[in-house]
Amino acid sequence: MKSSKYSGVLPPVTTPFINEELALDKLTENLRRFNRTGLSGYLILGSNGENVFLSEAEKIAVFETAREAIPTERLFMAGVGLDSTRETVKLTNTVADIGADCALVVTPYYFKGGMTSERLRYHFSKIADEAKIPVLLYNVPQFTGVNIAPDLVAELSSHPNIVGIKDSSGNIIQLAEIVRNSEPGFAVFVGSGPVFLPALVMGAAGGIIGGANVMPDLLVEVQTLFEKGALEEARKMQDRITPLAQWVTVGKGIGGLKMAMDEVGYFGGEPRRPLTRPPDSARAELKIMLSELGL
Repeated sequence: MKSSKYSGVLPPVTTPFINEELALDKLTENLRRFNRTGLSGYLILGSNGENVFLSEAEKIAVFETAREAIPTERLFMAGVGLDSTRETVKLTNTVADIGADCALVVTPYYFKGGMTSERLRYHFSKIADEAKIPVLLYNVPQFTGVNIAPDLVAELSSHPNIVGIKDSSGNIIQLAEIVRNSEPGFAVFVGSGPVFLPALVMGAAGGIIGGANVMPDLLVEVQTLFEKGALEEARKMQDRITPLAQWVTVGKGIGGLKMAMDEVGYFGGEPRRPLTRPPDSARAELKIMLSELGL
């Protein structure tokens, strides 16, 4: 049985920029405010952290800053996936030395046509063999064009150092198959806010959800109600948060997420180019959704 500490709600923390330069003080401020919520931990430099836009030195600076601001009792998950197996191992062990608790490894995607199950099996197994910290798989086919088949996830779940997966496919049938066929204690996190409660019903351990940057305690409440057996109340809460969850991820992307963070008192700022924020005309719609949620 693998550790039960891999559970609950984690935001894929956004990376603050001012004039496209890292604003590490703003990252610290956001994390300190998040520390006052019921979040279980944080994913640093996931997709919403714009990790693909950062240099290696910038990534290390972000990880070091996060380590200082994240309490040891909360999970510090580091997004480390690169296309090369070798470089991913290197970065994973760098973040281990910085003090991350675990690493989230995205599928290689540049040569997506060549990412067979055999090659993915080697990639993740090799990283897990050599990593100093536990590894979670990251499946986000809408970005990578690569989907980790449920049978491969089930096989990898038997590796003693592969402890979970973040599945952002939005495919509840696939998520349920992963939960059903994986080893006991293998932590399945859903990465899509609009299907958070359905994923919990199917056996997910929690969610790594962009909307948790804006409404952390509301998402925590969904899981708390579910775990108490208050399914109808959890369903009503899910219904309330779904419009904003869709707006900040599926609808408006990272720029929209950062705009929403600014509206509720966190520092969002601008994404790095070529990404941009939505036009100011979108703010009126956003304000209505936030008001309806009491944010």
